Amino acid sequence: MPKHRRKSRKKTNSPVTATWIFVIVLLVLGGGLLIRGKIKTEIQSTRINQTSSQTTDGETAAQQKFIKKMAAPAVRVYQQNGQVLPSIVIAQAILESSWGTSGLFLQANNPFGVKGAYQGSSKSFPTTEYVNGKKITVQANFRNYPNLTAAILDHDALLKKSYFKQTVTEYKTAAKLLQSNGYATDPKYAKKLENVIATYNLNQYDT
Repeated sequence: MPKHRRKSRKKTNSPVTATWIFVIVLLVLGGGLLIRGKIKTEIQSTRINQTSSQTTDGETAAQQKFIKKMAAPAVRVYQQNGQVLPSIVIAQAILESSWGTSGLFLQANNPFGVKGAYQGSSKSFPTTEYVNGKKITVQANFRNYPNLTAAILDHDALLKKSYFKQTVTEYKTAAKLLQSNGYATDPKYAKKLENVIATYNLNQYDT
């Protein structure tokens, strides 16, 4: 009889044990889900931080800063003289100075690669040229400007005198005139200008 009672007592405790096991399993699973959710949130936060230096249309913060840096004087000068579209000015600066990282831009305020001297001041830099379709590197003197406004005014006067005989109000036409009139030796120069203007919506500064 005592043995029978012990067996009966053991059966009575088994549902309680099962309940506790079930509770523990739930706690473990719940904790795992919470940890997983936290990890996922941290990963998403990291991705957001990694892309925070980019604007919604793909421009990096550095590129956007350079565009604004060139756009301000380009628009101001265009409103004064109406000679060269700001989109062309900015696009040329992007291509010629590699987004403002070239030594010519940093040391001479020359974003367009204009050769020669400005008011008697120049600096020598290596440059890429195309001779008979072949790409070569040569040393040349470039104009040394006191500031970007002076560079843009000089650039506009040069383009108006030698490359734009008439008033040009459409950037594709301006790019083709620069190509056909020999502003650059790169055979794809006009297309590159058009692509840069279209990609970064630079023609918004022309109005």
